[in-house]
Order: sequence, then C-alpha cells, then structure tokens
Amino acid sequence: MSSLLRRRTTPACRYALVASLALVLGGCSTSPRKVSHYTPAPAAIQEKVDCLAPPEWHDGSEASQPAADLRGSVPEGFVPVQVVRCQQDFLEQAGVYTRAVRQEQLEGDYSALLAALAQPSDRANGNMACTADAELLPALWLVNADGQAIHVVWPVDACGKARGKPDTAKALAGLTVGEVQIQTEKESGQ
Repeated sequence: MSSLLRRRTTPACRYALVASLALVLGGCSTSPRKVSHYTPAPAAIQEKVDCLAPPEWHDGSEASQPAADLRGSVPEGFVPVQVVRCQQDFLEQAGVYTRAVRQEQLEGDYSALLAALAQPSDRANGNMACTADAELLPALWLVNADGQAIHVVWPVDACGKARGKPDTAKALAGLTVGEVQIQTEKESGQ
C-alpha cells in the first residue's frame, strides 16, 4: 500500500515562500498603504551658514531658536550661488577625540540639486513597516548673492529616509568639493 503523505513541491508553494521572504527582507509592508506627498514650509532666510546649528550635533545646550524650525524647502525666488555641506566629524590629537564639523563648499552646476530638492516628500497614511536603521544626512545650506543662507531639508520617502529619494545624493555627487573648513564646537563658542 502506498503512503498517503506526499511532499508538495509545486512551483506555487515555492513562489509563496520566496515572495514572503522578499517582503520581510525588503522591509516593506505586507499590506499596501496609501502614500501622500508634501513639501515642507520654505526655509527661513538666515544671515549666514551655521554648520553647528543642527540640534543633534550639540551637547544638550539650548539654542535661542531650534534649528529644526529654521529648516525647510527652497523658498520661491531664492537663487543659490553657493552650496555648503556640513558633516559631523572628529579630530584626534594625542589620543583625544574632539567633536567637529566638516564644512565643504560645493562647486558646479546647481540645477540638478535644485530639481532634486524640489521633489515632494512622501508620508505614509497608516502604519508602514520600515527598516530600523539610522540614516545620517549631512546638513545642506544654500547661499544667495547677498550672502543670505537657508538650511534645506532633503526630500524623504514614506519611511523618512532620503535613500528612497536618491536624486539629492546623486546631484551632490555631481558637484566638486572646493574649500573645506573644520570647526569644533569649542572654537565657535558653542
């Protein structure tokens, strides 16, 4: 008499397993959620670039106005003649590390960057499964011919990640790094 238990090896069973695994590893939600789009309020025009402004770079001391309140999209009519990228860095002297900021002046054609920054960000309407990794983005400043500066936000996907909107990073990669300054919080009086 033959056994009634048989192993199923149909392509449909294998496909279901692979599809489930792809959803889990890809960090996607198993149920589709609607995504809306938004553009942040225009950035406040400031007197100068302040690479030490991002609140996450300070040691707990409070600024007079939260830096996050000043960031935003590129205001209508704001024409940059300079782009500055600010990245957290560390200086080492005799085995002692000091927190610093690397301020890079970027040169080139800014049209691709402006187009990337004009893209709306995405917002999930409902719960969405996202990866739990941190994405550290450099602060980005634009300066006009009058020397006025704005601190712009990167467009993000529904998970709040800029890598889901890669055009800003691609546009920055197309620019050339010019003058570089390293500044510590203690040097700036912060």
